[in-house]
Amino acid sequence: MSKRGFLQKNWHQTDAERARQSLSKWYASHARDLPWRLTPSLYGTWLSEIMLQQTRVDTGIPKWYLFLDLFPTVDDLAQASEADVMKAWEGLGYYRRARMLHKAAKVVAARGAFPESREDWLALPGVGPYTSAAIASIGLGEAVAAVDGNVQRVMSRWGGVTEPVDGKVGAQAIQEVADAWLDHDRPGDHNQAVMELGALVCSPKQPRCADCPVRSTCASADTPEMWSVLPHKTPKRKAARWDLTWHVAHHGNQVVAVQRPDTGVWATLWAFPEHAPTGSASPSLTLMPEVVHVLTHKRIHARMEGTSMPSAQSLHAWAQEVNGVVMTWEECEAKAWPRLATKVWPELKAACMGRN
Repeated sequence: MSKRGFLQKNWHQTDAERARQSLSKWYASHARDLPWRLTPSLYGTWLSEIMLQQTRVDTGIPKWYLFLDLFPTVDDLAQASEADVMKAWEGLGYYRRARMLHKAAKVVAARGAFPESREDWLALPGVGPYTSAAIASIGLGEAVAAVDGNVQRVMSRWGGVTEPVDGKVGAQAIQEVADAWLDHDRPGDHNQAVMELGALVCSPKQPRCADCPVRSTCASADTPEMWSVLPHKTPKRKAARWDLTWHVAHHGNQVVAVQRPDTGVWATLWAFPEHAPTGSASPSLTLMPEVVHVLTHKRIHARMEGTSMPSAQSLHAWAQEVNGVVMTWEECEAKAWPRLATKVWPELKAACMGRN
């Protein structure tokens, strides 16, 4: 990357100090009124940081409120069943986060107190380097720089870091810039300010340089050829195609559902069987056009096939054959399903009920 003609800025500590001061003033008047900022708590901050990993803020906000309503304290979360936690998480994706959050809540509840340092937070299930730094700085005032995707983008562009940020050299360079920027007196506000800058101004494709408070010291300001390649990352492997067929065997208001294994894609979530009923069942009918759904490393091309079973007895026999469960549609809706299912649920239900 560095050989493509881009000059890495030889930034100095004075540049970082100027940027920090300008950013602080900007944040004071531009910070969004996010709920976990309006009523700060360690529990609320932790929930928000876990939820917002690879999730948009506008998607995370209602779920944050829902979790506080269902599980007001960490003890409530720890005592809840995994099924209830997974159902509450439904729609946020990356369900491993919910399982780790639940496990961590059990650890905290058993201890009787939240961790008191970044190092202790890092020891909890599902809490990585960024999350531990964010929680420790925001909730505990610990002077550590938190580096997430937004911060990587801001730091790489400001400092002209052309090495891959997901590699050792690039990651170290980003951390050095982030550490130089850090406001040791107000680390929580500072980390949130950098993330806010990345979310509101230094966007991935069309950054608003004219509105940027650190424009005067930025290596990439008003330079589109830099925006398009920074932050530089190692090319991702192409998502593998997954041709998936769900067979919805139904009779009256009941369907057969199966719970997926404890490991792998959609672990422990509910789904429909992936092969068709046999024997006395009527032929399968396509319920809707093919649905394309993208996961991190998979591009799913899903077909929804419906089979109207001749009797409740045959439905139960089929459920036993596939290690499934016969449930009403309403009972199904109380379970945790992949986003692929929930986004087509009304159409899927209507198509089956109309063919009974």
